[in-house]
Amino acid sequence: MAIKLLYLAFARMPTEKAHGLTIAKSCEGFARAGAEVTLVVPKRATPITDDIYTVYGVEHNFHFEQISVPDIFAHFPESKLAHRIHHGLFLAAVALRLLFGSRQTIIYAREPQACVLSQLGYRVVYECHHIFDRSPRFFALARRAHRIVTISHALKRTFLDAGFDERRILVAPSGVDLAVFGVELPRNDARRQLDLPLAAKIAVYTGNFTTMDQDKGIHDIILALKDVPTVTFVAVGGRADDIERYEREARGAGVLDRVVLRGFAPQKELAVYQKAADMLLMPFPDTPHYRNHMSPVKMFEYMASGVPIIATDLPTITEVLNRENAIIIPPGDAKALAAAMTDLMSDNHRASVLAQRAREEVAAFTWNRRSQNIVQSLTL
Repeated sequence: MAIKLLYLAFARMPTEKAHGLTIAKSCEGFARAGAEVTLVVPKRATPITDDIYTVYGVEHNFHFEQISVPDIFAHFPESKLAHRIHHGLFLAAVALRLLFGSRQTIIYAREPQACVLSQLGYRVVYECHHIFDRSPRFFALARRAHRIVTISHALKRTFLDAGFDERRILVAPSGVDLAVFGVELPRNDARRQLDLPLAAKIAVYTGNFTTMDQDKGIHDIILALKDVPTVTFVAVGGRADDIERYEREARGAGVLDRVVLRGFAPQKELAVYQKAADMLLMPFPDTPHYRNHMSPVKMFEYMASGVPIIATDLPTITEVLNRENAIIIPPGDAKALAAAMTDLMSDNHRASVLAQRAREEVAAFTWNRRSQNIVQSLTL
């Protein structure tokens, strides 16, 4: 009998943020692994008009359900209190839905608040992406989970240090769809599609420009451009306010003429941007979130592209990348970033070897394999 999985996402869907892709790809992967999956989200206003299957390029192999709760965020988007109230209303509506449901259904969620549903007799799987509050209350909620999935070994260690049973914790980093990001496309063909210069050396960054208003390394890229005058920097996936922010920085640094900043793009288009690149950048700064909590989707997408990667030396990165499949530099060092870019441009053989090694190793990190591992763990 197939596992019945109710995936609760306390989020606007579809969304331009990276978690939307992770959620949709996970649901698709769970269904491919044989589970009967329903994704349940609060009904919220979104500027994206296409449905989630189209936006994220996923199969229509899972159900999608929206629950109507007051959209408090529409009126108080920056309020933490509104955030808590919205989550509470959504959780209450879900609890009412589950009250007369089958306790054989497994609840899967990325928010620790969902663990209270265990009181209704359901098994709850908590997928942890970050820990903002290491309070007794947080760990008390997490202990209600039947199983915990973490996206990095660093996160797993946090739970082990708090006394959790290692047998209940599975590490499952983010993943990639090789059918999208592993496609063959000549560099100049990609540049023609995107109206990018054919002769330039192009460094590309894809995805959100900030996370929780924290810079994700674009600041250092802009500073590095001053030392690599032949490089054009292209970033795609930013919100309008972030684009304005980094345009101001580029103007102040005197490199705006070599900076191209573009907004949200669907998965297939992001793959084209990566194919247009001479190098792919993710110089994350050294902050607690980037050091301990993340498993960036772009890392696996970059690896699948066949383009060399420059990344910073953080534990969450070096769980996957190393000096055999990428150039690893110190975080917060624009000079080192510029030197790495120069090295790649001057050594085509090394660039090719690094890119090929990354492409071979990413086969272990597909969304399908990730979802299969999780589903298998639920049957143990």
